[in-house]
Amino acid sequence: MIHHIVFDMGNVLVDYRPMEYTQRFFSDPAEATLVCRELFDGPEWPLLDEGKIEPEVALAQVCGRLPKNLQERAKELFHHWFDQLTIIPETNELGQRLKQKGYSLYILSNAAYSFHQYAHKIPLFPLLNGYIVSADEKLVKPNGAIYQLLCKRYQLEPEECFFIDDRAENVEAARQCGMYAYQYQSDVQALYSALQRAGVNI
Repeated sequence: MIHHIVFDMGNVLVDYRPMEYTQRFFSDPAEATLVCRELFDGPEWPLLDEGKIEPEVALAQVCGRLPKNLQERAKELFHHWFDQLTIIPETNELGQRLKQKGYSLYILSNAAYSFHQYAHKIPLFPLLNGYIVSADEKLVKPNGAIYQLLCKRYQLEPEECFFIDDRAENVEAARQCGMYAYQYQSDVQALYSALQRAGVNI
């Protein structure tokens, strides 16, 4: 029986649209493409999620690959991209509904230390029973150890967890750990149906 609902964050509870964030700082399409590639798609970004590089070191390396005239705005983007985050209301409302039904709620997210600067913006955050953020733990999905850590820290049985993520490899890893898991693709009605099939009372 399911007692715990575990949410990913990006593209599940909040939209993650790096090019949109970049375009708000760089109106020139060529500049935006360059900066987005070097920042959000650069080698430092996953290291930030893993907690293996300090933010200022990552930023210096990114700026080192950019023309001088773009560096100041790139720094502003790095420090403020999450101010542009938009909430996905349907999934946050679903979480609130599940909480009212007595389910415990968790976030399991690949995210940098900056998570702690914007987590309060997520409507579901005050309702959480706990969360695991990859940078804090030096572990990232789909490494099975991060799912095991969630269960160990909060004394959860994997078979009592329903995990929701937008990436197929993360969903498969959750299943390998014994959780029910669902790949969310912006269709909240399909998610409702999957929860109901798993025996979740909505």
